[in-house]
Amino acid sequence: MNAYKFTAVLLLPFFLTGCWSRYEVQNMNYVTAVGIDYADSQYIIYAQLLDFSTVAKLEGQQKAEQPPVWIGRGKGISFTEAANDLYSTSQQRLNWGQISAIFFSERLLKERKVGEVLELIDRYHEIRYLAWVFSTRDPLDEVLIATPFLRLSPKASILHNPEQNFRQRSILAPIRLQKFVMDSNEKAKTSYIPELSVRKDQWKENQKPHELLRYSGIQIYDKDKYYARMSLEEIKGLPWLNKHTIRLPVDLFSDNKLVAVLVAEKPEYDVKPRVKYDKAYFDISVKVKAGVNELHADVTEQELTQLAQKKIEHQIRQTFQTAFEKRIDIYNLGESLFRRNPYAWKRIASGTVLNKDSLRTINVNVQIVYPGRYKLSP
Repeated sequence: MNAYKFTAVLLLPFFLTGCWSRYEVQNMNYVTAVGIDYADSQYIIYAQLLDFSTVAKLEGQQKAEQPPVWIGRGKGISFTEAANDLYSTSQQRLNWGQISAIFFSERLLKERKVGEVLELIDRYHEIRYLAWVFSTRDPLDEVLIATPFLRLSPKASILHNPEQNFRQRSILAPIRLQKFVMDSNEKAKTSYIPELSVRKDQWKENQKPHELLRYSGIQIYDKDKYYARMSLEEIKGLPWLNKHTIRLPVDLFSDNKLVAVLVAEKPEYDVKPRVKYDKAYFDISVKVKAGVNELHADVTEQELTQLAQKKIEHQIRQTFQTAFEKRIDIYNLGESLFRRNPYAWKRIASGTVLNKDSLRTINVNVQIVYPGRYKLSP
């Protein structure tokens, strides 16, 4: 028995699982954002690398220098070949599991190559679908190298952490890759990608201009079909019909003079579709609670709410008309008909169920719940 026990002890290590595929953390480079371009029939990949020792900031500690940002560029006739081109000069193994933002260039969208990229991402298990997705018309290396204030890590920028900015100014909701893929595969839904650009003239550090990221519009892309670009000025009505909107400023004018500045919070909306003579029509109701930030004229509460309701209705209708001219269902009105009456939607849908008169009534109800230090007359 002793001999059998001795033999079992000798053979035991051979049956134990070993970590043969384990890589040391210090021997890997972590890609935190990736930009994808397409030009001259070739894919161009830009990879952003960060030093993770600069991500954490100790309390009371001010960094003497801006944390370094490394940008790599790979090129190839396929996405995989472009990635392999990056590997040729990578001094250590590249890890794609920490990507929190993905950029699509406008050229990639117009060439309808997003589907090929998404197919590869789906096969490559390291890249997660929780990454934020953006588009841009600026050079990708300039966008990826932009850094935030106070020498903080690039992880604190809109690119990697867009939710903080959205909570304060909900002009454009950020989109995760997962939601973009789901929306683009829906029959009656329009998907969009937020567009970022670099602004160089708004902030300075020691009298030197500092480049920062900002939202500049959206790109509408659906089922391998590129529709158009819409600027921020053209989509002012979009936040009112977005359930994720948190805080939105409203500037009120009368005779080209500023009357007041309101801050609306968490608007609620409802869309009621109707079909008449094989044409779809929609009635929209919006409820908004707002506070008064500034008051520059002697107006009553009723006059203030009427101005706000008129302004919101105009923004919603103007955005609809601009999008309709580009054959875009910007509010996903067709989806509301599809959910409630799929047979009617299927009968009249030919690319879009909308017509120029589809948006009928817009009922906006504004309630001022916080006048601040101002006393409004009833």
